[in-house]
Amino acid sequence: MDILQVLLKLVLAIALGGLIGLEREASQKPAGFRTNILVCVASAMMMTLAALLARDTGGGPDTLVRMAAGVITGVGFLGAGTIFQARGTIAGLTTASTLWVVAGLGLVIGAGYYVPALIFTALTIMTLLVFGRIEDSYLHRAQFHYHLKAKARPYILSSLRKLALHHGVRLERLAM
Repeated sequence: MDILQVLLKLVLAIALGGLIGLEREASQKPAGFRTNILVCVASAMMMTLAALLARDTGGGPDTLVRMAAGVITGVGFLGAGTIFQARGTIAGLTTASTLWVVAGLGLVIGAGYYVPALIFTALTIMTLLVFGRIEDSYLHRAQFHYHLKAKARPYILSSLRKLALHHGVRLERLAM
């Protein structure tokens, strides 16, 4: 494996992880654009490293499997940190699942399976977009619209976002 192959894998991981991250960022989720890129590119690099180590030391396919298992376990802990409970509801499961999916995507890219990675990305984005709209349209029982006016302060938007997130409230539009 030469440096161009490694570079291709890392650039593809940035691009595909970034596409998923853009959707999460547009949905105002805690793990957005950069987080998804970093998880994907790190997973791709870890799998690439495992392949290089297996090649250079004569290791077998079990080296790749162990690296993949380690990445998936580690990202599981990262995802667990994004799940929280507020007022009797659980929030952050989709964010945690997306981080786990993006780590898997990075492993697929790092293993050199580019076409499956493209298909995986398309299906992931479709799931987040299409099924997210179905949830919003048909599965949410209550939806409220509020118009709030406040004096312009540099911290007001971030404070409102934190407060809404803490109480499990999804904000669609928030602007000064």
